[in-house]
Amino acid sequence: MIRINNKEYAWGDITVVVFGRPLVGITGIEYKAKKAKETKHGQGRNPKSIQHGKREYEGTLTIMQSELIALNQAARAKGYKDILDVDFDVIVTYESGLVVTVDKICCASLSELPSGMKEGDAQAEIALPFVALDVEYDKTALV
Repeated sequence: MIRINNKEYAWGDITVVVFGRPLVGITGIEYKAKKAKETKHGQGRNPKSIQHGKREYEGTLTIMQSELIALNQAARAKGYKDILDVDFDVIVTYESGLVVTVDKICCASLSELPSGMKEGDAQAEIALPFVALDVEYDKTALV
C-alpha cells in the first residue's frame, strides 16, 4: 500500500463550494462516474472484447435545512422558481498539508427537493440527489 504523508483525508479536510460560496451546513457528499460496459462474445465460451458505452454522473449532497433554505433563496433571487431549476458547478477540495486536490462536478442539477423531519431529530438533514454532465477528478495543486 502506498502512503502519502502517512495521512488519509478526513471530513475536516474537505470544503464544498456551490454558487461561489462554501456550504457550511453540509453533512455529506457523494458523487460518481459510471460507464456502461458490455462483454462481446465470439467463438468459444469466453468474451473476446469489452464494448464501452456512455458515461453518466450522479451524486447526493446532504445538507442541513438552513443551508437548503439559503440555496433556495439564492435561486429565487436569480429569478428561478427554486433550486430544482438551476444547474450549477460543485467544487470539492481535499486539503492535506501543502497539497490541495480539487474535484469539479460540472453542471449539476438537483432531481428532487425533499423536506421533512421526525420525532427525535435534533436537526433536519436533507439528501439532495443530482445528475451532472461531468466530473473532473484529481486536479492537484501546491499551496
